[in-house]
Amino acid sequence: MKKTVVILYTKGMYDTVATDICNYMTKHYPDCDVVAIDEDRYSNLYSAKFVRNTYIFTARNMAWLNRVAVLVREKFLPKKIDKTVKPYERELKEENPTRNYRQKFHKVDNIFMRFNPEVVICLSPKGHNKAILAKQRLAMNDVKVYALLTDFSLNKAYINYQSDGYFVQNELIKQALIANKVDEQKITVCGTIIDEERLRDVPVDEARETLKIDNDLPTVTISGGRYGVSYVKDAFDTLAPYTDRLNLVVLTGGSSSIEKFVLTYCKAKNYNKNIFVVKDVRDMNTIYAVTDVMVCSPTTVTMYEVFAKNIPCVLIRSLNNNEKGNHAFLVEEQLAMRGGKDEQLATAVLSFINNNNVKQEYLYNQRKFFDIGAIGGFAKAVYKESCQINKARKESESESKEKEESSDKQNTEENKAEKTAKKK
Repeated sequence: MKKTVVILYTKGMYDTVATDICNYMTKHYPDCDVVAIDEDRYSNLYSAKFVRNTYIFTARNMAWLNRVAVLVREKFLPKKIDKTVKPYERELKEENPTRNYRQKFHKVDNIFMRFNPEVVICLSPKGHNKAILAKQRLAMNDVKVYALLTDFSLNKAYINYQSDGYFVQNELIKQALIANKVDEQKITVCGTIIDEERLRDVPVDEARETLKIDNDLPTVTISGGRYGVSYVKDAFDTLAPYTDRLNLVVLTGGSSSIEKFVLTYCKAKNYNKNIFVVKDVRDMNTIYAVTDVMVCSPTTVTMYEVFAKNIPCVLIRSLNNNEKGNHAFLVEEQLAMRGGKDEQLATAVLSFINNNNVKQEYLYNQRKFFDIGAIGGFAKAVYKESCQINKARKESESESKEKEESSDKQNTEENKAEKTAKKK
């Protein structure tokens, strides 16, 4: 019987991490099914759409409101089971093979019943809390529900004292959880979760040809334009005047407003030399191959990839409180340089380009901090847990079967004795 691990993630935020875990575990543990599920598919459709559209709008136009929303979510502590919650008035149409009764369910409950997992890994606070509720409502006490925190600082919305445990990025988060009265035995520092096989090396000449860069100038890449946040435009505005001595690659992140902003600048200045707008990135390895300095927001996936490629990094301003915490950690540990805005950003970028000693110091800190094999330790711990639960389930089933057979045998003997007595 195969083990099953379910990963709950939020599309557009944690899907890269979920994919990395799936790919790694599928390859190294073929006797374990790994199922990644976008939790928004199991939420109310209109509610999920409203939340996502609100996030996009605030990220584009009202960053302060986005920060307030994140802060409000963190205030709902401690997370305890709400026994007043009523399940949906809907039942499974057929008996679930892992349950011998018909059960009213919430949509995340349905995931538990359908896959009967040994371990559930949650990549967002919302999924974490829903998974714990589902586990308790269904009385599936042998299932282990864990939160995987990929950020460099603690997002308090993850704290739920009913959780079976936490996998966290660094020791600082562990200590922060302990300070918030989370049992130390529940916390494992797992490091950076990234599948190295995804990060292939692309020859520089090939990458330059792909991006149509026909010079040998150092290249600065601006990333972090998720939903067209204004900070990317500010970064471009600051660095564009320096394109006589460097190439400037702008990743729009699918934002038409960033693309229009850059093209309008080029038209107004009658200058587009050494400025490259990339609308669709099918392979970030091509971008990393040409990048000498990365200018980006402190999102975890981008930072993990930058560390893996060992590229000096300058941070633009942060969108919300979570990113601010990441920003503070990365700067304090000298893993990335604070960019700020205006000339401070330009000074930081040029210091990496012109001062090799500064560059090497930051790259050394990245290499010392980053462990590309961390995903192996994480996957091994999850697999080991699933094996233990799977073994316990088999033993329990075996004991139940033996009792049932013994009971049947006893009933048969009693029936025989009863028949013999009647004949006499």
